[in-house]
Amino acid sequence: MSSPEELGAWRTLSPQATFDLGEALGQRLAASMGLGLAGELGAGKTVFVQGLASGLRLEAPEEVRSPTWMLMVEHPGPIPLLHMDAYFAARGEEFLADGGQAYLQEGGVLAVEWADRLGIGLPEDFLLVQIDHESPESRQIRMLGAREVWGERVQGLAQGLAEIAIIRQND
Repeated sequence: MSSPEELGAWRTLSPQATFDLGEALGQRLAASMGLGLAGELGAGKTVFVQGLASGLRLEAPEEVRSPTWMLMVEHPGPIPLLHMDAYFAARGEEFLADGGQAYLQEGGVLAVEWADRLGIGLPEDFLLVQIDHESPESRQIRMLGAREVWGERVQGLAQGLAEIAIIRQND
């Protein structure tokens, strides 16, 4: 598989727009896919995952919270969301090394917050969502991954969504 490349970049102008971009991606995900989220504290990683949950048609996406103290929370739905936090990297690394990635074989989508803290790195078929502060309300969101896995899912992601500017859309 090829090395990750930037597939697109967007500017969201509000937390709702960050949620909306996550929701649009969630609508395009299939069982057994995984993504990592990176960004500083308060960047919007959990808001983005709430959007993913909505896009996956989970019953209460607004109840998705950062699982920092629990390591991972499973949210049931048509395609379950497995929400992991790697802020305490050693716990996350042990979990993945001990077979935690096998959860993907059970048909869920795995979203790992603080993925950049994992010393073992993400599997090469994961999508990396990098969220950076631009101002108190706006964020730059970049998605990096293997084009053969993620290219079509990411292409045109934010078209028609309010308060989201396309910075770069690589084709």
